[in-house]
Amino acid sequence: MKIRTLTIRNFRQFYGEVSISFSIDEKASVTVIHGENGAGKTSLLNAFKWVLYGTTDFDTNNENLLSERAIAEAPSNSAIVMSVTLEFDDDGATYTAHREQKFTRGSGLHAESLGQSVPSLNFIDSAGLSHRSSNPGSQLNQILPEDMHGYFFFNGERIEKLAFNSASPQIREAIKGLMGLNILDRAERQLKNSVVRHFNREAKESSSGNLSALYDEQSRLTDKIEEKDENIKRWKRSRDEVDLEIEEIDKRLDSIKAVSEKQKLRRELEAQIDQIKKDKVEESSTLKRNISERGFLAFIDTQLSEVKDYLDEMRVKGEMPSKVKSTFIDDLIELGHCICGQPLEPGSDCVKTLESYKTTIQDNGVEEQFMALFGVMSHLQSERKALFSSIHESMSKLKDLTDRRKVLLGRIDELGEEMLGVDDSSELEGRRVRLKRKSKELHDDCAVGQHQKSEWERELKDKENEIEKELAKTNQADLSQRRKQLAKEVADTIAELHEAMAHKVRTDLSKKVDGTFQKIMRKDYWAEIDEDFTLKIYKNIEGHGKQAVLEKSTGENQITSLCFISSIVNSAKEKANNPGIFQKGGIYPIVMDSPFGALDPEYREKVASFIPALADQVIVMVSKSQWRGEVESELSKRLGKQYTLKYHKPDKDGEEMFEYTNLEEGFYG
Repeated sequence: MKIRTLTIRNFRQFYGEVSISFSIDEKASVTVIHGENGAGKTSLLNAFKWVLYGTTDFDTNNENLLSERAIAEAPSNSAIVMSVTLEFDDDGATYTAHREQKFTRGSGLHAESLGQSVPSLNFIDSAGLSHRSSNPGSQLNQILPEDMHGYFFFNGERIEKLAFNSASPQIREAIKGLMGLNILDRAERQLKNSVVRHFNREAKESSSGNLSALYDEQSRLTDKIEEKDENIKRWKRSRDEVDLEIEEIDKRLDSIKAVSEKQKLRRELEAQIDQIKKDKVEESSTLKRNISERGFLAFIDTQLSEVKDYLDEMRVKGEMPSKVKSTFIDDLIELGHCICGQPLEPGSDCVKTLESYKTTIQDNGVEEQFMALFGVMSHLQSERKALFSSIHESMSKLKDLTDRRKVLLGRIDELGEEMLGVDDSSELEGRRVRLKRKSKELHDDCAVGQHQKSEWERELKDKENEIEKELAKTNQADLSQRRKQLAKEVADTIAELHEAMAHKVRTDLSKKVDGTFQKIMRKDYWAEIDEDFTLKIYKNIEGHGKQAVLEKSTGENQITSLCFISSIVNSAKEKANNPGIFQKGGIYPIVMDSPFGALDPEYREKVASFIPALADQVIVMVSKSQWRGEVESELSKRLGKQYTLKYHKPDKDGEEMFEYTNLEEGFYG
């Protein structure tokens, strides 16, 4: 996908019609839009989002999008049109996406919307034929998925949140979406839901009596499981959003001098609690494993004692083991001398006497079994003592961990109360407390929902077993059941394939992110996307090895996030050029608003140098201070076009009563 032009009309402070033509030259792929704070850079970024998806990232969402000047200059009760048009190329076709919304002017500066915004999509295919899409929203979503747009159209000053731990679900979905793995996800859901339902209905139609009732119950349970699964997914998404906002608040609290030390201490305590949680899981697993594998030892104390006493009694009586071994007698006869010195001639009475002793010796393996059993009894008694010792040790560790956690939580609560009492942080901390409470509620909802779902899944399995027993003898019913089972098996196979491919893509992308990261980062750090799909930074500490970098600056988080975005765009491009059966990839632009604000000069230079090389088209919006120097030097090497946003503020004493922004080609700094 390459963006050709963006035309906006009466959108925010852009009065009338303003059009921008972007560079699509492979060797000069960068378009720079210059503008100071408030000039309209964020409005331009949101114009892309509005034309494609009908939504924006403004605090008021889609409210107040219409230009105030357009409202003021329109006659009363007349219609005002706000629109955005985007022309772009994709996969050999040229598209024109258009969205407009009509308003009527009321009193003052109030304008009433005349319905929802209306999207349209026209395109000319590779054969030169013109088409009009019957479903523009769906088709645009296929070209550039709405849930992925944040990776192509983003505010550089906010992008650092991708490096937060709570952003791992977003990372995972981005990898799946941009690398084309969602087709497997859709196939799995289709098979497990729609296809299985179809075969259930088909089987029910050919059944009667008890079997028909069982099919009804099966359908009821299937519906409940599917509904609960959707609820769990919704709760998890909400929890992830809440956790992400908590991390954003934490970053803001870090910057408040009056509470920064308390905030740092709280982070350290929360990290300790996270480690305690992991330690408890590990210790609980050890305890469960001990009980499941050796728990029987706890109940055989009496039996062990009785058997061991019986063996001891046999040993005391001399019944076991034998005092003389048959092999010993054979050795004496072979030597020809008894231990008393008497010669042992073949066939003599002495030899016959010795050989007679062999018949009384139980040399049929019983002795070896006796010795082995005696040893096993002793070993089991030792193992039993070790089991109780291990259980006691695990229980003691779990208690210590629980006690430590309680103390840490108490100290964290104290720190929170202290920060609530500081004017500069009171509002943020209050918001954080409420979000923490909400996060816990959503976590509990997920846990309870998962438990209910598991119970229904067990019930469903029981019903399916009953159906198997009661299955009608008709070929149709039997065939439907076999088809349904096959659909489930295929869905499970697709799920395994999906997970394996996601892991492979994650591993490959992690290497690419780290390669870019290490070229930029001046510290001896490296970046990874771990198994939980969290974007993390690590360092080596002598004597301790690999350790996560917990305290990262805003600039370091921003660099990490930019490395991820540019790497995933580049990986999607590679897959598009060499598509597989499932992974199609895609060619995407990067549109960034103020990506250099939190970076020092050295990092600005490095980021400016690598971004154009990773995406086929880059559109950058910068202020004068961000552009001058290192950024200008690097981006000028790939610069295709540049524009300047000219902001006009209201002049109370003059004719200009409303703010507006003009666009001029070139840089007028």
